[in-house]
Amino acid sequence: MQMTVEVGPRLTDEEFFTEHVDTSRPGLAELPAAVAAGDHAAARRIFAADARASLQSDRFLRINRSFLSATHALPGESVEAAADRILNLNIVSCSTPSQFEDEVDWFSNPTFNQYKEWTWQISRHPDWALLGERYRDSGDERFAEGFVKLFRSWVRQTGVEPLDSPGNHTKAWRTIECGIRMGGPWPWALHSFYNSPHFTDDVLVDWYKSVWEHGWRLRHRHWTHNWLIMEMNGLAQIGILYPQFAEADEWRTYGFNVMVREMGTQVYADGMQYELSTGYHQVNINNYQWLWDVAEAYDVAIPAAFRDGLEQMHAANVKLMMPDGRLPDINDGGWHLLSVLMQRAAELYPQREDFRWAATRGQAGSPPSETSIPFPYSGIFAMRSGWAEDAVYAFFDGGPFGYAHQHEDKLNLLVHAHGRLLVTEAGNYAYDDSEMRRYVLSTRGHNTIRVDGQDQNRRLKFDRTSPPVLDQPAGASWHSEDSYDVVVAKYDEGYGLDARRSLTHRRKVIFLKQGIDDQMGPCFVVVDRLTPEDGDPHEIEILWHLNTGMPTVDDVRVASEDDAVANVAIVPAAEAELAAEVVHGQEEPEWQGWRSFGHHQQGEFEPIPTVIYRGAAAEPTRIVTLIVPLEPGKVSTVAAVRAATDIDAREIEIRFLSGESVMISEEDYPFKD
Repeated sequence: MQMTVEVGPRLTDEEFFTEHVDTSRPGLAELPAAVAAGDHAAARRIFAADARASLQSDRFLRINRSFLSATHALPGESVEAAADRILNLNIVSCSTPSQFEDEVDWFSNPTFNQYKEWTWQISRHPDWALLGERYRDSGDERFAEGFVKLFRSWVRQTGVEPLDSPGNHTKAWRTIECGIRMGGPWPWALHSFYNSPHFTDDVLVDWYKSVWEHGWRLRHRHWTHNWLIMEMNGLAQIGILYPQFAEADEWRTYGFNVMVREMGTQVYADGMQYELSTGYHQVNINNYQWLWDVAEAYDVAIPAAFRDGLEQMHAANVKLMMPDGRLPDINDGGWHLLSVLMQRAAELYPQREDFRWAATRGQAGSPPSETSIPFPYSGIFAMRSGWAEDAVYAFFDGGPFGYAHQHEDKLNLLVHAHGRLLVTEAGNYAYDDSEMRRYVLSTRGHNTIRVDGQDQNRRLKFDRTSPPVLDQPAGASWHSEDSYDVVVAKYDEGYGLDARRSLTHRRKVIFLKQGIDDQMGPCFVVVDRLTPEDGDPHEIEILWHLNTGMPTVDDVRVASEDDAVANVAIVPAAEAELAAEVVHGQEEPEWQGWRSFGHHQQGEFEPIPTVIYRGAAAEPTRIVTLIVPLEPGKVSTVAAVRAATDIDAREIEIRFLSGESVMISEEDYPFKD
């Protein structure tokens, strides 16, 4: 396809009307004659009349969708305030505003570190849908006039970027942005403004040309993984909403077929999307759901795979939920509030009592019958004492690397108990090259073990050309009883820049749901077995990131002591001869003791206390650590833990401040290997 015009839309009227418009439509019967006569003004009038007659805003706008997002709005901003700001050309991308004067520069980048996502994401255009919402509510033509100016400036400026470049190239026409625009804000804007006097025939034809250019790019230059789902949602919506295009049927069919295929390619047998990120799991769910909603509104058949696959993915969300109603922040994920995510699912699957329970924060429906739930194929595990808000819960990652957006965090453990997240992690951060970004990706930003000052490095040898087998167990072992859960997984894929396989780390987590005698409540016994693979001694760091105030340190016993809230005590076995240190907001010699609380905004991170236990593994070694969640007002009763470091040892002694002690054995908590 030859497109040499340097401003957009790239298509000439003659190319568009003769090659890409379905003139068999009754409303377009006179179009070929007008084009043949060179009367492009008449051709535009004919086309615009048919387009307006075919648009059905009553159908489309009954779809419930919000475009007021944290990344494209100011904190606490209403739709009304956002629309006024946008009219004044104060545009927000990646939570960073930029004030323009006469026209938005769609290739600009006002961020202090030239954060590339700002320029890409300004062209996602949720602003246009917000202007549409205000226009529908107010009838104020200022919003239509402002929108048309934005559209015309965008389509003119960005036409310099070639449509046939690879999908991840260009600043305004990456295929992810193409899919996002076509699957959301653009159709909402069109159905809001198409009858405005500012949305003239010329504007409408340029709009349809640009949409066609989006369709061509999405059909021929689409990408992979979660991008592909966004792209195909956009492509299929073009096929539904723009019947004037000669390619509409083919694009709609292609988009649906790819999305059906990808439901079987991107979703593990246990319901998790194969990037293993709580964030991108929702991206896939949302894009399937948005296409479903549009198809349903226009009486287009919805594939059964959509209903079945989304039910399984929604169910995975419910199973992973922490007691506070949020999802754990896995890989490039987020602490998403599940009740918000489950609203549509509860409507579409009325037979699912657990969906209704999650959507209403427990006010209706009922929780899953199981409490602790394994995800054997994606290798993640949710351990819990129950479904109440004060339940004791842990998330354990014993699975594969994930297909994208991965962190070096295998064997990571999070703990939520008695109404509070106690053991957390560094979280997610902006996709830049900052120290904080490097930290959240690294092993040192998670609760597992570093070796010789080096992080895990699965990324070095990760083969992205071969997607994971979705029905193959991840290799972790799991068993659950009323009184305990036990999970075991290992990491043996190397540490450091060269991913040297210096040591194998095998971690077992035993969740004692009923505590130990009357001495303490539910707790976690973490057993780390370390096997040097090269015959050399190795230094180790066992990391625990705390979501608490600064804890007290008594030899190796560490405990938070915050008033009126839950706390946590961590006690490793004395025989391990570990040295304890609490790091808080360290920058040298490397970043340690931080957490992010925002993905896109620059500077959204803060210090947190991070416990580092340093020791050595000169030979195969067992290290036992007791993690005790404490109810508000309670203090730790554990005086010491005694456990031999022989890797084959199984006995563990827990000594209490009362002078009593209890012996337990790993053999008391068998698991399925």
